[in-house]
Amino acid sequence: MHAFVKTLCLGLGLASATAPALADDAAAAIFGERQLAMAVDTRCGLFTHNQRTALDAARLQARGLLLREGVSLHALEDYTRDLQRQAAGIACNDPAVGDLQHRVVEAFVGWVRIPAMDFPGAHFTWTSSRGVMPDMPVWSIVQDQGNLKIGVSTRDGQRQLSLALPGSERATSAILVLRDMDRQPTLYDATMGGSYTGPTDAPWARWTPPRFAQTRIWASGRDTGRTAATLAGEDGATLFDFPISAADAMAARDPRETARIELMDRHGNIVASHYIEIGDFGAALAFLRGADRGDVRS
Repeated sequence: MHAFVKTLCLGLGLASATAPALADDAAAAIFGERQLAMAVDTRCGLFTHNQRTALDAARLQARGLLLREGVSLHALEDYTRDLQRQAAGIACNDPAVGDLQHRVVEAFVGWVRIPAMDFPGAHFTWTSSRGVMPDMPVWSIVQDQGNLKIGVSTRDGQRQLSLALPGSERATSAILVLRDMDRQPTLYDATMGGSYTGPTDAPWARWTPPRFAQTRIWASGRDTGRTAATLAGEDGATLFDFPISAADAMAARDPRETARIELMDRHGNIVASHYIEIGDFGAALAFLRGADRGDVRS
């Protein structure tokens, strides 16, 4: 993936945009190259849908790395606008644009054949796998915290966001809790800059959904049979499914923040909470979709 659009700025004859001051040079270059390629594509229509998805996967992974290194979202947004302004001055018939298109297409041929990829976060890793097993549920994306697995499962050609838990027979429903980005546009730091620890069961979780600004998505299904056992890796497990739109909602959040899963019993009481590091879930989702040929439904 790091080979995508190598030395793009030089190839297009552009002056380098001002990278975020706190960024590692290599990480900022990776983000800038991909962002610039996407900006040129928006004007000139260079790539197919899947090729754009591949570029976005690489851009999102670099973006997540920069944010976790301490680059502010505001700095990245300014950098993006600078790149877009430079892209606006490139003629679509410029030979360098044709060369860019050729190099991205060539890189995509190799990228689309990669069967699986890890997307590490600060604490946990998303593993995205493009393999599909007929008549058997598989994790297409998974974060394994030991006491739970969450990610995108694929079965019968259908994808959904799934949570697999050992046991949890008391839990009859589950809710995915995310930050409401309209009511709280910026990250909410429950630790007050590290002065306090995170939640009791997730002391590593710094940016969590605030009580006053939450988006809540209810599970659409529950299973305690063979599908749950296969995805959890043990018998007696409980599986909750959410619509794939919940995966898109999670991917839209900042890679530094966490989501929360609330488990409820049949009386509506919360019996457990679990925190999910969002990390580079958006990049993992784009990696998965970048190789789609229409035989799966999200």
